[in-house]
Amino acid sequence: MIWIVFAAMVALALLVLLRPLLAAPAAMAARSDYDLMVYKDQLGELSRDVERGLVNADQAEAARTEIQRRMLAATDGDKGGGAAAALRKGKVAPVIITVLVPVLAVLLYLPLGAPELPDSPYAGRVAQINEMKEKAATIQAMVTRLAERLRQDPSDGKGWAMLGRSYRAMGMAEEAKDAYRKAVTLLPSETQARIELAIMLLEEAEGDALPDEAVLRLEEVLAITPDQPDALYFTGLSAAMKGDSARAKARWNRLLMVLPADSPARGQVEKDMARLK
Repeated sequence: MIWIVFAAMVALALLVLLRPLLAAPAAMAARSDYDLMVYKDQLGELSRDVERGLVNADQAEAARTEIQRRMLAATDGDKGGGAAAALRKGKVAPVIITVLVPVLAVLLYLPLGAPELPDSPYAGRVAQINEMKEKAATIQAMVTRLAERLRQDPSDGKGWAMLGRSYRAMGMAEEAKDAYRKAVTLLPSETQARIELAIMLLEEAEGDALPDEAVLRLEEVLAITPDQPDALYFTGLSAAMKGDSARAKARWNRLLMVLPADSPARGQVEKDMARLK
């Protein structure tokens, strides 16, 4: 059904565009009189467009000047068969363009477009949008309640870690780092909060060295879990950046022993080791 509508729209557009281009002059002997009549009609139509606000003053003046120029050219007289031939020749390019443009548009749309996809009007998505808003409001309320509970009982290390994850998911970076710092202080043998805090700090790293706090947290992770891959890699990288090749090589050798044989990370670690002085 949709293709019938598209075809009708294209046919109507072509009819409107081609009709004036294909219309033959009624009498070549009275060509100049006919042209003058057309130009006068165009001037009248232009005046009506100005009154309706369809064109502004600058556009109207430019169009009026062009029409008057054509009127002066028409008064030079009809050129007979030569003028008719020129007119027929001048129609060729517009007709070709008018026909080719919609054809090319269809040919491009068929492989690139997706006419088979169903419509997705806004009205049909209101319920989904409202549901997403309700979920966001629910999550916000839960985070607010958690933060309030921790203000009343700040000794809950796991609660601070959960609040840090919640703030991080909401894009509240500074609040997330503060919550993580409270968590790692209260959870001396827990590694996950330390790793998550270190990752946040590493994501913000600039310059030729890794953030000291991130390296410190990862060193704490290794003190708890000596084979933690992320901690091994980044503490080794920090040592390499500081020129401590022996320490970097020791950490990365340990990492290669931990990583599975088919791990894609092995290639990067081996390249980093090859660059050590």
